[in-house]
Amino acid sequence: MTKKNALTVALNVLSTVTTDEANEARITLAKMIESLSKVPSDEAKAKQNELRKAKTAAARAELVAKVAPVLREELSHTLEGVTVKELFSLAQAKLPEDFTANKVQNILLREMRDELVITEAKGKANTYALKSVVE
Repeated sequence: MTKKNALTVALNVLSTVTTDEANEARITLAKMIESLSKVPSDEAKAKQNELRKAKTAAARAELVAKVAPVLREELSHTLEGVTVKELFSLAQAKLPEDFTANKVQNILLREMRDELVITEAKGKANTYALKSVVE
């Protein structure tokens, strides 16, 4: 049963009661049913989606602005590169509390890829080094 259906049943039941409270409840229920009946337009949905994407992008940019310099600093100390887990261990104290090795890898691959030399070895973890340090 949907909210709208439940409210409609409650409104129908209250139609037999003739008190002031029941009348107020009927008015409130009718307004609630009306609000549930309104379907957002495609334009409104698109606008909400754009706002959500903009907020997400802004939050991501803020996070990257905090984390990327820490990762660059730790990567600048190695020529041969480090794995994500090693990098996370080195930088963990300087990263936000909720940061994990997976989040470090995500930042490396999505935001810092152009700055990195990624060495892939079959059966082993990839290693990451800064291009500026290696070259």
